[in-house]
Amino acid sequence: MNFLLDKEHQAIFEKAKAYSLECLAPVALELESDPELLKAKMKEIAENGFYGLGIPTEMGGKGYNYLQMSLVYEGLAHGSGIMSFLLQLQNNINMEIATFYEGIDEEILKVVPDLACGNKTTAFALTESASGCDPSATEAYAELDGDVYRIQGTKDWITNAKDADYFNVMVKDGKDSKNMIMLFVPADTKGLRYLENRERMIGNGMFVGGLEFDNCVVPKANLLSADGFKEALKAIDVARVFTPAIAIGVAQHAVDSVSEYLGQRESFGKPILTNQGVQWQIAEMATKIEAARCLLYKTAAVMDSGEPVALTAAMNKLFATDVAMEVTVKCAQLFGAEGFMKDAPIGRAMAVAKMLQIVDGTSEIQKIVVGRGIARQYLPRR
Repeated sequence: MNFLLDKEHQAIFEKAKAYSLECLAPVALELESDPELLKAKMKEIAENGFYGLGIPTEMGGKGYNYLQMSLVYEGLAHGSGIMSFLLQLQNNINMEIATFYEGIDEEILKVVPDLACGNKTTAFALTESASGCDPSATEAYAELDGDVYRIQGTKDWITNAKDADYFNVMVKDGKDSKNMIMLFVPADTKGLRYLENRERMIGNGMFVGGLEFDNCVVPKANLLSADGFKEALKAIDVARVFTPAIAIGVAQHAVDSVSEYLGQRESFGKPILTNQGVQWQIAEMATKIEAARCLLYKTAAVMDSGEPVALTAAMNKLFATDVAMEVTVKCAQLFGAEGFMKDAPIGRAMAVAKMLQIVDGTSEIQKIVVGRGIARQYLPRR
């Protein structure tokens, strides 16, 4: 496996990083509370060619593989981890509609070109308030009634819930069923309504809230998958490739920023960065980021190969997000009082790192996945 990026891959990363530092970083604070600015920037991101990354070229997308997509999200995270997170979420759902489901209705596929260029947006309605990281605990359900599904229940913590044009919705196949199905639900479907936005530590320019399905009726043809649980787990594996990429970008930018600051800031007559104790801290952080980057590249390669990725993806999500949390906290300390200001970028970086430890399965969930995977190799079979 070659861990060295070729010129094409390096160009993909550099384009995303340069755009993010020039166009997102200067307004990162405003993006926290201005939904209209966030929407404008998402449109700008689409115009710069960062939408539709995993959608095949013949369907209007870029046709990128997982490594190429990871490089985009790592680069964009240098200027705004939140915008990189929102984009990868959009792109993931769009890619899944375009490529994951077999035999889906042609009318659904007709929306893919609009998704690929950012004209339409999507959201993934999986999480419920009581289920958290356990999709099998889903309570929302759909009953097949002739040629339609009638959906009942609520979803929570749905990113982009208010602004999405379409939803991928995972529900039980009947109120008392244990089987899960995935349905494609347009946002203007009767019986679907939004619940309140949930205020968070970071990213309040995004609408993250609940959905209520009250006899929400969609055609039987809107069935994306009869095995929704399997598809949900596959989607989570995808997220566990890209969320770490964002974490690495956030951590790397924190180290770059604090190194530049300490190289200019003098204490006791010399730049703080000349202090060996400080250099050792920078060295440890840089080494951990590079190790996380190598694991990211391996995970992307496994995903591209089609081999089972769940164990590697869990390791990737666990390690990269924990590194990002550790690095941003240490960098905040090195910034001193400047890092404690309310509008300090390093404060937002810490909050993003904490968010990334929680979304797509907490660090504790990743440990369960990894631990059980290893245990299966060594425990006696019964």
